[in-house]
Amino acid sequence: MPTRAVEKRTLETLIGPLAKTFPQLDRATIQHSDQLTTERRTNPELRNQWFYTADGPMYTIEKEGRRDEAFLYLSRGRTNPVFNNIEEATQQLLRKGNYIPPKEDAEAVKSADTTLRVKLSDLKLQGNDSEWRYFEIDTANYDKLNPVQRRVAERVYGSGNEFVENVKMLNENGIRTTRIYVLNLDYVKRNAPKDGALARACWLDDFGSGSDFDAGGGDVDSSDALRGVRNVAEGDAPKIANPILDAYNAILGADPGQALKAMTPEIATGLSGLLQMYKPQKQ
Repeated sequence: MPTRAVEKRTLETLIGPLAKTFPQLDRATIQHSDQLTTERRTNPELRNQWFYTADGPMYTIEKEGRRDEAFLYLSRGRTNPVFNNIEEATQQLLRKGNYIPPKEDAEAVKSADTTLRVKLSDLKLQGNDSEWRYFEIDTANYDKLNPVQRRVAERVYGSGNEFVENVKMLNENGIRTTRIYVLNLDYVKRNAPKDGALARACWLDDFGSGSDFDAGGGDVDSSDALRGVRNVAEGDAPKIANPILDAYNAILGADPGQALKAMTPEIATGLSGLLQMYKPQKQ
């Protein structure tokens, strides 16, 4: 019996508030910042769009010796705390500016082997905003980054050789510096719950905005993009490819004059033979 080909599911870009676009996509396929940046090398259309990403920033205050230190946990999509509770999380972000995830979700982020944990003070952040800070990447001299900055930069823009190629792409497109934004450590100390965490959403900006990355977003009601593969609704299995049925539909849907022009004696004989075989089956 011949193998049946299943229709290939492809990436799509949906535009709208995060709570509306997220449920339409298969969570496992929603792209992270590094994946989007790599795809931008071969898909220039993505360069002109702001994206929500599957990266999940979570901030905590933890004891280190006798000091309280602010930490960033940057999770992947499968443990992203905002994705775990999309309606409640987006409502909290819009009303209060922060999402306080359940303890079990916060612990899942901390324990996941895909989570990147960094101390905010190690990022040598710049800026004077009461809520935001950033560090900058010189796309021609990225080796100036310290080791902790480089770890975060590679999480955002691709790791290893992908990072090198992606930063080169930014530079060749006139982006001399790009920034990674995180929450101000003093803001985290004031707002993170004791023995808990606060979470935000993430954005990757378009090239016009320097392809900056924001790991402290709260405006999840904006009309930005989310990229992934659409969910297959329950009871709506992927279509099975049927080239014969497609051929019949093409013929019947065509203009009769065009169909006749394409007709040959061989095609006419074949169709006539099929009709003769079809009639006894229906009698």
